[in-house]
Amino acid sequence: MKHTLSGRDERVLMKLVVDGETDKVLGCHIAGEAAGEMAQLLGIALTCGATKAQFDATLAVHPTASEELVTMREKSCA
Repeated sequence: MKHTLSGRDERVLMKLVVDGETDKVLGCHIAGEAAGEMAQLLGIALTCGATKAQFDATLAVHPTASEELVTMREKSCA
């Protein structure tokens, strides 16, 4: 969202790894701007056993790269 609104040509890759049975977030991959900043917060959430539903229920700060972590809705089994 951040770069879509700014018109900049930068991209960030993000992926949440979620257990399909328990909905628990098991991990996260981030490559791009502010990845290091987001890693600290993700470490806290994962240590606390956060679920995908809890990520979805979190209000996003807009426009930021990190809002993608709480607005992801598309599943991929690849």
